Amino acid sequence: MPSELNIPDINWSLLMPQLIIVATLLIVLVFDMIDSISKKTLGWMTIVGSGIALWSSINLWQAGTEQTQFNEMLRINGYSLFFNVIFLVSTILVALISISYLGKDDKKQGPYYLLILLSTLGMMLMAAGNELIIVFLGLELMSLSLYVLAGYFRESPASSEAGMKYLLLGAFASAFFLYGIALLYGAAGTTNIPEIISKLSVNDQPSPLSTSPLLLAGMFLLIVGFGFKVAIVPFHQWAPDVYEGAPTTIAAFISAGPKAAGFAAFLTIFIDALPTLPDQATDVIVLLAMLTMSVGNIIAIAQTNIKRMLAYSSIAHAGYVMVGLAAANAEGESGAMFYLLVYCVMNIGAFGAVILARTADGENLMISDYAGLGFRKPLLAIFMTTMLLSLAGFPPTAGFIGKLYLFKSAISAKLYLLVIVGALNTAISAFYYLRVVVTMYMREPEEELEFNPYPSTLVIGLTLAAVGIILIGILPSLLPTLA
Repeated sequence: MPSELNIPDINWSLLMPQLIIVATLLIVLVFDMIDSISKKTLGWMTIVGSGIALWSSINLWQAGTEQTQFNEMLRINGYSLFFNVIFLVSTILVALISISYLGKDDKKQGPYYLLILLSTLGMMLMAAGNELIIVFLGLELMSLSLYVLAGYFRESPASSEAGMKYLLLGAFASAFFLYGIALLYGAAGTTNIPEIISKLSVNDQPSPLSTSPLLLAGMFLLIVGFGFKVAIVPFHQWAPDVYEGAPTTIAAFISAGPKAAGFAAFLTIFIDALPTLPDQATDVIVLLAMLTMSVGNIIAIAQTNIKRMLAYSSIAHAGYVMVGLAAANAEGESGAMFYLLVYCVMNIGAFGAVILARTADGENLMISDYAGLGFRKPLLAIFMTTMLLSLAGFPPTAGFIGKLYLFKSAISAKLYLLVIVGALNTAISAFYYLRVVVTMYMREPEEELEFNPYPSTLVIGLTLAAVGIILIGILPSLLPTLA
């Protein structure tokens, strides 16, 4: 007799954050077809929908939810909900800075916000994925949306080039990732992440599977796939060109939420697997962390374009997060989660300040264009200074607290060389961040520029980011305890 169809019981209330994003998608889609409604309204709809999803995630988080859904393919727990907070905060901030960036009458705003919401949904699936196949589906939903957004200004050759480069290199990375999943399935006989990790050890000792060439090859290919998504060296080459050519709001978005989503899946798979794998696996992660920090910071020194500088800075910060992964302990995991939230806020804030410096002639992207802004545009200079000091890790900012927790986790894991390299790179990064601050306050402008009035939505977004960074820096135990 044919077996009965096993239909899983689904508690839809646990999936409310994702369902709210889907509902917001549909609402934006419908209202985009109504010509009499201002396209600016679509941005506010995105903000409201993301805010409700954020509130729902926090409620589930506070309730201590620990459940799986869809035959254990999705997990709804503190880990996935914390990352939901990161993604939704990033989406809200990017939508706020996008409203003024796109203007009032841009007919392309509907697809723009739809793609941002689709990408956010993909990120949430990646963080909640308990199966490698779900992680891959979330990864592709996020990535395909970002490829289109990177080349969104089709009339701009730089934007079109950014979208094409991102698409081609992203396709290769996805192929590596999918092949890695196939090898892991061949080695472990399952794509369920907890089952794979449980098979790597027997009675707290590494099992024969942990040294299987097939499994190690699969793990290596996953590192390649994730390495591209989070832009770690040597898989970082796409980032500077894409950040420079993409719309500034999208560069901010790509540098924040998607990077956090990549690390969400990266940590899920590797943080528990590393202790059971051969020592060489940890050595590879440590080496990648040191290379990523060093290459990102050293090349950033030579940049004269502020978007390219922030792109290489973003690569360096991926290296800092890798410190928590290399530690492979509870402190490293929570430190990486906390740092990703802080990083998303301060990096979106930095790109927002770049947008705030626009003139009637367009964006001012050369660092020399910021000469004298400390006195001509003091509010802009304050925002930019706050973000850059936090990115550099100066106290009392959230960036300082984030690095402190990451380095502490590495010390607990006795990775002293990694901590020394991280500290040296932090000192190197201070040079190019402070160079922008010095330019704003201590250099005379080469020409007088006519700046646009401050857009209210952009100022609101930057104020929220700046207050959050300072507040976390002053109350350092608040978020790390939750993480």
